[in-house]
Amino acid sequence: MEVNIIKQYGVVHLKGALTLKEQESLFNEVKDYVRGVGNYPGTSHASSGPPGSSHRNSTLHTLGELLFTRSAEAVVSSLTPSEISSSPSLARLGSLASGSIPPNVQNVTCATYKAGSTMVNHCDLDRPLYTMSVAVGDSCTFTVGLKTPRPHKNENSGTPIDILMSSGDAIYFDGGSVPHCVSAIIPGTAPEYYVKNKPKNNVVRISVLFREPC
Repeated sequence: MEVNIIKQYGVVHLKGALTLKEQESLFNEVKDYVRGVGNYPGTSHASSGPPGSSHRNSTLHTLGELLFTRSAEAVVSSLTPSEISSSPSLARLGSLASGSIPPNVQNVTCATYKAGSTMVNHCDLDRPLYTMSVAVGDSCTFTVGLKTPRPHKNENSGTPIDILMSSGDAIYFDGGSVPHCVSAIIPGTAPEYYVKNKPKNNVVRISVLFREPC
């Protein structure tokens, strides 16, 4: 696994976070939740609620919290304490690494993309929303930092940065404060397991979103 940290936006990119086998297992967990609506991402609920809840898929929550932990380990091993404390989202990972605030994935959703789809630049909320996005299927160009037309006071924008997000990659970011978009889907880049068992509605990419309470 290779790690790229974008300090100015508090983004952590885990390249190859999941092996092909792990990707396929995740794909099998979420493929029945797939929706595809026109050329825009279709969103769907995958899991939520406390342990034992009928709406909770513990396998997904366990995976999400593992990836939060891996991101935290990468941050504390790569950055100084002052660099970590300079960004609220990196500071969140610092508190996770220290054990003072353990990972807490509250809900899991899926965003599904058809061939040629994009996702417009936006922030999800007007407050922090610590998010782990995991990709399966075709690669995409995931852009962070581009200023929105009507920024909230908490928006952290500036020079946009493009990230090539391949199947099996994970990206940690503050979806409430950092503008983000999918500017392109790169056709023909999905792994073989995905191509052989492609979801309905011509869905070529699934982004599984693990979020902590906001």
